Amino acid sequence: MERKLVSVIIPTYNRKKQVLACIGSIMDSDYPSFEVIVVDNASGDGTAEAVEKAFPSVKVARLGHNAGAVAGRNEGIRHAKGEHLCFVDSDNLLRRDFLRQLVSAAERDPRAGFVGPKMYFRSDPGRIWYAGVEIDRRTSRTRYRGLNEIDTGRYDSEEEVHHIPNAWLVKREVIDAIGGMDPGYVMTYGEAEWAERARLAGFKVVFCPSAVAYHDVPLPGEKKGLRARIGFDSPYRVYYAARNRALYMRQFAKRSDYLAFILIYNNLFLLWYCGLLAAYGRFDLLKAYIRGYLSGVLNGRAFRKSPA
Repeated sequence: MERKLVSVIIPTYNRKKQVLACIGSIMDSDYPSFEVIVVDNASGDGTAEAVEKAFPSVKVARLGHNAGAVAGRNEGIRHAKGEHLCFVDSDNLLRRDFLRQLVSAAERDPRAGFVGPKMYFRSDPGRIWYAGVEIDRRTSRTRYRGLNEIDTGRYDSEEEVHHIPNAWLVKREVIDAIGGMDPGYVMTYGEAEWAERARLAGFKVVFCPSAVAYHDVPLPGEKKGLRARIGFDSPYRVYYAARNRALYMRQFAKRSDYLAFILIYNNLFLLWYCGLLAAYGRFDLLKAYIRGYLSGVLNGRAFRKSPA
């Protein structure tokens, strides 16, 4: 049986070593029909040139500036020819059967629109990074199921999830129906927003544990200081985390839940972040969080320029 073409889209920024390893793992795939598209967000480390030299068959799309992950993925969509599109962040290695397992899961269920793998820490390949995710529609708290657990087979069933970060497959028909990612999100909550629109259009978002990716991020115990507390230390990321939390809740929470969020929980997040960032003396991040908070409360109409 002829296999449908999969377009593997890898957005990247200044990750030359990681993206080369990522592409290498894809090229070892046992799935017979795929293309690879790397979208370079104006890296300054020679990423685009290194990819072109090492993998001449890979298409490299170069953006003129670092437009963020969402813009990179949308640019990849514009170049993709496949009936399935697989988005992979550049700090991942993929198991040899990764594409085959995702395509099989997608084609078993006509309503499956997004399909994503089980993800492990690359440095500890038996320890789970992702086995599903849930976003509380009242508080906005995001919970990664299985995070930091040793895999004992507890999360080995295919099932629907809220969204899939980092690496996932999308059917072309989903994009034809709902469009690409919302460029207004830039980064953070972009995957969640896209998946929610797909669900509202009648598609499923499916966790497929037989597909496996290894995410090259520090283990929780390896993070130090502020990064261990909030996961990042860039004003750019802090701004969009605060801003997009409110935008996502406004867009998808029930009215009563959104009111509770905007009047209570969002302000609790503000107080917690302000106290934490002030305690660490990171007033650049504090300023960025307040700007993002205000932009989110005002529905993104003000303070949209990144503070980075």
